Amino acid sequence: MTDSSAVIDHLDHTGTVRLATRTEDGREIVTKIWAVVVDGQAYIRNGYGDSSKWYARLRRAGRAAFVDGDTRYDVTVQLADDEATNAAIDDAYSAKYAGSGSSLRMMITGDVRTTTLRVTPV
Repeated sequence: MTDSSAVIDHLDHTGTVRLATRTEDGREIVTKIWAVVVDGQAYIRNGYGDSSKWYARLRRAGRAAFVDGDTRYDVTVQLADDEATNAAIDDAYSAKYAGSGSSLRMMITGDVRTTTLRVTPV
C-alpha cells in the first residue's frame, strides 16, 4: 500500500514526474509528464489527446506507478470531467508551470481537458 501523503507531496513538488505504465505484453514504459495537486487531490493530463501511447495504456489498465529513484507510488486513475475541477486544474498548471510557453498553453486549452485524470494512491 502506498503512503497517500507521500504520493501527493511528490506530485505536488516535482516539476516533471515519471509515470510507469505497462504494455499489453507486460513491459513497463516510463514516461515523463506533468502533474498538479488541487485541494489535496492529484491530477494529470495528456497534452496530445487520446492518441498518446502512455495515455492509452493508462486508460486501458486504470492503474500505474509514479517512479522517483527507487521509490514507486502505485496509483489508480479515473476521469475528472466536471467544469469547476477542470478550471481549478487549469489554474494549478498555470501556476506550477508558469514560463513553460507553448507546452503550458497546450495543457490548459482545447480538448485536453477531456483527458484529465484524477490520481488516487493505492
